[in-house]
Amino acid sequence: MLYILLGILAVVAILIILAAKLLDAAGLNKRCEGNENLKYLKAKNFDNLNAHPISFKSDSGQTLNGFLYSGAKIDKYKALIVFSHGMGAGHLAYTTEINYFAQKGYLVLAYDNTGTCESEGKKLKGFAQGVIDLKYAIKYVSTRDDLKELPLLLLGHSWGGYSVCNVAALSPDVEIKGIVAFSPFHSLNRLLSDMVKMKTKANIRFMTPFLDIVNLMKFGKVGILRSCETISSNHIPTLVMHGGNDMTINVQNSPVGMKHRIAENQNARTVLYESKYHNVYLAKDAEQYLNDIFARVGSLPENSQEAYEIYQSIDYSLITKEDLTVMDTANSFFEECVMKRDFLSE
Repeated sequence: MLYILLGILAVVAILIILAAKLLDAAGLNKRCEGNENLKYLKAKNFDNLNAHPISFKSDSGQTLNGFLYSGAKIDKYKALIVFSHGMGAGHLAYTTEINYFAQKGYLVLAYDNTGTCESEGKKLKGFAQGVIDLKYAIKYVSTRDDLKELPLLLLGHSWGGYSVCNVAALSPDVEIKGIVAFSPFHSLNRLLSDMVKMKTKANIRFMTPFLDIVNLMKFGKVGILRSCETISSNHIPTLVMHGGNDMTINVQNSPVGMKHRIAENQNARTVLYESKYHNVYLAKDAEQYLNDIFARVGSLPENSQEAYEIYQSIDYSLITKEDLTVMDTANSFFEECVMKRDFLSE
């Protein structure tokens, strides 16, 4: 019996180690500096967009850096949007979207997560770190007299979408007027399983409890948050938008594909765009162009001259072209949240 018990413990230990390696393989054990071949737009690339640098400390004392963005012709702000970015290039990968909301009358606070671009940190640490960093961004807002009285809204994409959907679990006493999440995932475990299955055809769903153990060991309960459960447990107006052709985060791993699991929050809404991909806020031709660029580069040897020439020929006006139907829907939702329209329950 003792040998059987020891054997079981050995198998569990091996599976926990394997789970940790899977998380590292997802890119969480290194920094994200963006793609050196791409041009990331800054405030100076837009008309009437102001950017004032900000910095604040996160959980381990690491400094996170970013900007407060505002429209140069805006005299009074509707609300403060705190923006949480996706994995890869930090918040400058979304300057076009930030500019959209700034010109609509919002003050936008955007920053780089731990281990990303201009912020400190030797590595990303884990997807839960995005939720933690967002908690500290909100805490920073509460220390500034010029920000804390503004209605608070949250906006995020992909990893950032997961963060905005879950941060209320860490900041239950903060009044969040509304949340918009572009292409978030519900479960990190399902995300990893889908990634592995797409690349190797292997089904690793059996690893779910061991992935949870690793994240519990690293982050405590924050490490096993699930978007649908957090949305369902509060009454914060939340809009989730997802593309039906998203190959990065399957719609079945999104609150959009699990509407029944967020039904208890009567203020939660979902929108499925059947023909759109992961960057759901982009116009259809922009998304297709973006996908084509990366498919062409991915088929070439790394750092090849041909790949370099493809990057140099990128049409940035096309690759950043927004889907105004999507953006206007998000803006209208935020306006409703701020105005407290009757159909939003208290």
